[in-house]
Amino acid sequence: MKLASLLLLACLAAQATPPRVTDSVLGVGVGTTIEEAHARLKDLGTVGGRATRDGGRKEAWTLKETDFTSVAYKTDAKGRVQWVTGFVREGREIPFEKLGDPARAVASGDTEIAWSVERPEGDYRLVAKGPNRRARVVYLLSLATKD
Repeated sequence: MKLASLLLLACLAAQATPPRVTDSVLGVGVGTTIEEAHARLKDLGTVGGRATRDGGRKEAWTLKETDFTSVAYKTDAKGRVQWVTGFVREGREIPFEKLGDPARAVASGDTEIAWSVERPEGDYRLVAKGPNRRARVVYLLSLATKD
């Protein structure tokens, strides 16, 4: 009887868990620190950047030997990523379904799809664009900041 109850609870928990939506590009997502971004990308390419008027920073990485040709992001004054964009290498386009469940998308078409994701540390939107439901560009954008 206890085993049946545990199995039932496990099944219900699995049904209640929403499908995963991509939360980063090569390990850099909304809320990642600039130091974490550098640690994740330093062996993959070269970086250039500049300070922003609001005390943050914009950086762009040119990458080699990854599915992405480049990654760009902006941090806030606290050094946390507010948005990140990945440009997918030609021939390695990412099927929209690999990024998240299309049935849970807030917008979907043949060339663009978007998901809104709620999480305790701050909500974000994932947007993918490309022909034939295959992403050439992937964006992660902060929707709100929760301190």
